[in-house]
Amino acid sequence: MNFRSVLYIIGFLISTLGCMMIIPALFDLFNNHKNWSIFASTGIISFLMGFTIILAFKNKNTKIGSRETFLLSVMSWIFLAGISALPIYLSNLNLSYTDAFFEATSGITTAGSTILVNIENSSNGILLWRSILQWLGGVGIIVMAVAALPLLHITGLQLFFSEQIEPNDKLKERVNNLAKSIIIIYTIFTFVCASLLSFAGMDIFDSICHSMTTIATGGYSTKNNSIGHFDSLLIEIVIILGMIAASLPFIIYAKSLHNIKLIFSDKQVRGFFITILISILIVAIWLNLKLNYNFIESLRVSSFNVISIITGTGYSTEDFSEWGSFAISLLFIFMLIGGCTGSTTGGIKIFRIQILFKVILQQIQKVIRPHQILKVTYSKAIIDDKTTLSILAIIFLFILSVIIIAGLLYWMGLDMLTAFSAAATSIAVVGPGLSNEIGPLGNFSNLPDQAKWLLSFSMIIGRLEFLAVLILIMPSFWKK
Repeated sequence: MNFRSVLYIIGFLISTLGCMMIIPALFDLFNNHKNWSIFASTGIISFLMGFTIILAFKNKNTKIGSRETFLLSVMSWIFLAGISALPIYLSNLNLSYTDAFFEATSGITTAGSTILVNIENSSNGILLWRSILQWLGGVGIIVMAVAALPLLHITGLQLFFSEQIEPNDKLKERVNNLAKSIIIIYTIFTFVCASLLSFAGMDIFDSICHSMTTIATGGYSTKNNSIGHFDSLLIEIVIILGMIAASLPFIIYAKSLHNIKLIFSDKQVRGFFITILISILIVAIWLNLKLNYNFIESLRVSSFNVISIITGTGYSTEDFSEWGSFAISLLFIFMLIGGCTGSTTGGIKIFRIQILFKVILQQIQKVIRPHQILKVTYSKAIIDDKTTLSILAIIFLFILSVIIIAGLLYWMGLDMLTAFSAAATSIAVVGPGLSNEIGPLGNFSNLPDQAKWLLSFSMIIGRLEFLAVLILIMPSFWKK
């Protein structure tokens, strides 16, 4: 295990995080808020700490293999969450470190769950810091997945990368170029979203914050009532388009720069659009028939909130915890779905669900025609058994984790709906739960501290998609 290289890279990440803290410091300084000194001092200390780690562990051989990649994936999220919590903890919000760590973890994993009771009382620096954390977490998870692609074969993402058969050095060069393209596209999307939100009626500060959390599918808002505060159809349309754009595979964007048709010909993208259309219609009909919404209003309300839940963004325009048991049950299922593989979303992902259905159909056909050789294919590519088993394992672990975490939360004193929705929203990194306490108009502040720590690490596990964490706790991983 090359620990020096792992710590060397973590040092770079910590230094970068420290530099980013200067931005909210400047915002608070401009607004004459005392939190500016907290951000400035914490940023300087974080930068120096990261720089010290860089100097201490610098070595000529900075190459990392699959074992180092697994370790780096887990350690980086934990370290960055812990450090990014410091300015929140030291600010005038008077939060415990448990609450600050929960808020920071929810931000950097793009979950969007919050413990802030009155968001609008926070300084502009705090609000901007929350948005920056989600923006960094969103681009981080995409780049991490793409950069680790030559080494990791557990997520199924390699099927979207046609260059995987090339020599290792050439493959890494192409992966680096792809990662750079994705960062540029991600930044452009954020700028366009901010511009459109400003045009739609948001002030500059709100448009900047919401553009970052929209493209990251994070869902942190600067308002207590989330997007419902603005009560603007145009703003909702812009954010819907942003959430959908961020939920599609960024690898496809990079490959479609010269042929936009590739995006809409992708099987996963088509499946995603079909899923959200069917989901919107079902919820809209329910709201129209059972809650007496007129059909146009029901379409508007269901479109925004259903897309927000499926993409794992977590914005809201209404308190959907009051929509009745049928709608809540549907939203719980939507939480688990997620967007496309290679996007900023959480959840199981459309691609894996499509593979699951193909495997089920294959097994049925084997019963009917036991002597026929059948292969699972996806977009003309044959899915090997290794990839199929890893995808099925992730789906199983996803569901099992929700059950186990919900059971622990119930044991800690939470009611059943709160426990299950909190477990699902943490593992799927969605944001709000489905009960009144942690729903769109609620927050996680009243949960016991042990529940907050459990949910914090659940968000990290869900963001890393289980196997990277499980591999680290296997004794065989640490053997030579």
